Amino acid sequence: MPHPDSPPVETDAMGLNAMKIARILGITIRVHVSVLIIFALIVSSLGGGLFPIWHPEWPTVVTWSAALSAGILFFISLLVHEMSHSVTARHRGIEISGITLFLFGGMAQMRGEPQTPKDEFLIAGAGPLASLVLGVLFGLAAGILIPAGASLVDSAGELDFSQIDAPATICLWLSTVNFMLAAFNLLPGFPMDGGRLFRAALWWRSGDFMSATRTAAQVGGGVGWAFIILGLAQLISGQALNGFWMMLIGWFIRRLAQTSVASLMLEHALKGLDVAAMMRTHFEKIPPHLSLADFRDEFLLRSNQQIWPVTTPESDVGYVSLEALQLSDANPDLHVDTVGNHLLPLDHTQTIRPQTSAKEALEQLTQRTWPVPVVEGNRVIGIIHHADILRWFAVHKPGNPT
Repeated sequence: MPHPDSPPVETDAMGLNAMKIARILGITIRVHVSVLIIFALIVSSLGGGLFPIWHPEWPTVVTWSAALSAGILFFISLLVHEMSHSVTARHRGIEISGITLFLFGGMAQMRGEPQTPKDEFLIAGAGPLASLVLGVLFGLAAGILIPAGASLVDSAGELDFSQIDAPATICLWLSTVNFMLAAFNLLPGFPMDGGRLFRAALWWRSGDFMSATRTAAQVGGGVGWAFIILGLAQLISGQALNGFWMMLIGWFIRRLAQTSVASLMLEHALKGLDVAAMMRTHFEKIPPHLSLADFRDEFLLRSNQQIWPVTTPESDVGYVSLEALQLSDANPDLHVDTVGNHLLPLDHTQTIRPQTSAKEALEQLTQRTWPVPVVEGNRVIGIIHHADILRWFAVHKPGNPT
């Protein structure tokens, strides 16, 4: 049975359930299921709308093949955009835990914040710069592929793509899209790239990172409201689909701005703290010879504890969790089988140390479904879940009595 802490689909640092698809330059690439939605929309809009308008003479198979190719290359462009952020961040000494592609593009998850305004400026600017470079390169490729003497405008001054083939058409579209992607990301909607560039400028001017972050987030929230209002106006004017997307983008920008500030406040509150300050120390341990039936009746049903360390007089030998056990009455071995037969090991992949920093622990625990034992020597001295760290922050954050 796969361990519940090692699912093929993980929760990333943004709280998105995303599936690993690759590792590039040591960076884990994840894809959220929402990518399938936007990919289908892009391919269908190209294959069923734009390309047939540009090339009514194309056979259906050529039209949809071109649309599929363009959709794939678009997401490769997004990945290049995010990889540029990641590579630059690494060069500036910031570890990257992964990249997640999702409905509205992608995001690199940095373990830590930039240490100087210059770091922030370079890291944030790398993405739009990469998109601009891709726009230029696709434009140059289109220029090479377009036959000499071919014109893209007819005698009436209308666009006419009949003289260019599928590769040239795809390159022209990708050039335009990458320029648009760069422009969109330069909007001051923190934590988008433009918002981070704005924060870098505020930080450089004031020297106060937290104040710059709050101001950038407020401006980002305003950008989000602008998209929502514009979308509502389009909705009222009858442009339902465009209006819906504008409102959704606006909501998403506002949500990102709010969660980014909350995450930063949490990170600063956890500085200097370790797991020992937040772990649960009141919990029960069980012996390995305990039957599954007795464990269910005497422990599981009488406590909200989610994992149980298994102990002997000499040491703690492992732990069990509900998902690792079959506790149904339909199991004929319930009164014979023991918890010792279902142990999960107390090794470094399944446990955490009390000296681990709270920030590092939160990053690890976000990937896990169940609480984790805190081990010192050969004994479990505590249990911790990512919710315990968030609860600690809720009690101790500025403004709350201590």
